[in-house]
Amino acid sequence: MKKRETLRLFSDLSFLIVSFYVAAEVSGHGVGRLDGGTIIFLLISWYFSTKATNLYDDLKTVRFVHEFLLLIPNILIQSAVLIIALFILNEHYFGRTFVGLYTVLLIGILAFKKFLSRKLIYTFSKGTNSIKNVLIVGTNEVGMSFYETLKGTPHYGYQVVGFLDQTKPLHLNGMYKGDYKEIERILSNSGVDEVIVALDEANSAQLSNIIRITDKYAVKTRIIPDYLKFNTSRFSVEMFGKYPLITVRTEPLEYFHWRLLKRALDFTLSFIVTVLILSWLLPIIALLIRLDSKGSVFFFQPRLGYNNKVFKCFKFRTMYVDIDNSSFKATGKRDNRVTKIGAFLRKTNLDEVPQVLNVLFGDMSLVGPRPQAIPFYEEYKSFIENLNLRHNVKPGVTGWAQVNGLRGDAIDPIENKKRIMKRFECDLWYIENWSFWLDIKIMFLTVWVFLKGDENAY
Repeated sequence: MKKRETLRLFSDLSFLIVSFYVAAEVSGHGVGRLDGGTIIFLLISWYFSTKATNLYDDLKTVRFVHEFLLLIPNILIQSAVLIIALFILNEHYFGRTFVGLYTVLLIGILAFKKFLSRKLIYTFSKGTNSIKNVLIVGTNEVGMSFYETLKGTPHYGYQVVGFLDQTKPLHLNGMYKGDYKEIERILSNSGVDEVIVALDEANSAQLSNIIRITDKYAVKTRIIPDYLKFNTSRFSVEMFGKYPLITVRTEPLEYFHWRLLKRALDFTLSFIVTVLILSWLLPIIALLIRLDSKGSVFFFQPRLGYNNKVFKCFKFRTMYVDIDNSSFKATGKRDNRVTKIGAFLRKTNLDEVPQVLNVLFGDMSLVGPRPQAIPFYEEYKSFIENLNLRHNVKPGVTGWAQVNGLRGDAIDPIENKKRIMKRFECDLWYIENWSFWLDIKIMFLTVWVFLKGDENAY
């Protein structure tokens, strides 16, 4: 976490503690000996909720109204946590007044603090005459996107005076100042304070000359690397000694606290489902399978999981045991290998229910990319080079691709290949954008798909 983000977090935590004690005294609830544990619970929940909502993104490039809207759900979570704590501690006296005051104080104090912080930054930047003239080198997507960011955040203290590029874009309306050769003339005459270099790979050879000229005129140079060619929107920059290291792809579940939270959710829900549902559902389905066809109730298939480790994926058997297994192929509609009860289980997704036990044992997660059978993995990696990226997290019983209608295979080979690549894109998006709330959303969507039926389930 950056130093500025840490300071903002700890200042908010301080106001949270103050609000708690003020609300407790004013409401008549008072401060008891057990309230220390409640405060710790509230502080921990604030840390996790603000990380999930990205409340502490760059202060200067996020508008106040957006930050305020992000503040509200975090405060509502605080209210919910406080209600739960009071219920557990059986402290009902003045409880509603206490929670109401705590919520109002948090909204008022934190909103005012964030508004005042912005005003002070803006006033300070104006008072110190720190509005800087910026010349942007490059009119590609990166350069124009950066220009729009500066236009939308005037309190950041930058003013774009023009663009340089090899060709003249029609949409710049007088902002085009010439090609790269004009940089020395412009720096010597126009009072440019900073140069932002946003060159794509084709023009990167110009970089050395640009830096030589900016150094000659003592103009600060900032470089925006062209990352849009990579299939990711998640980058991070950190220093290792004196060397800046750019991580091309960052994933939330790289961090221990998020993995711990996800595992806690998986274990809790899978344990509840096992005790309350599987305890009676498994025997019923097992009986139906044995009555329908001979063979075992369960089917254990080796699949690739986290970090490419092979594990046994649990499923109900849905096919006849005496079929020809000399070749491995996906199941299609009206597949004669599938039993009658197997067709029902596949249609309703009940054949996947035993995978809740995989979740309980830690091989899988409730939500994640679906685990691949090894023959399919060998086939898919022939046309998806970075297929292994989906194994950076545990496979799931359900996933983002499945709730977006990408389950199953198409009959046409070309369409099927497109479907597989779309599934991979969904898996990659999920891994890069994971959050606790996204998992909850996917679980609810899975229930909805189950209730309305999935036409691709067979």
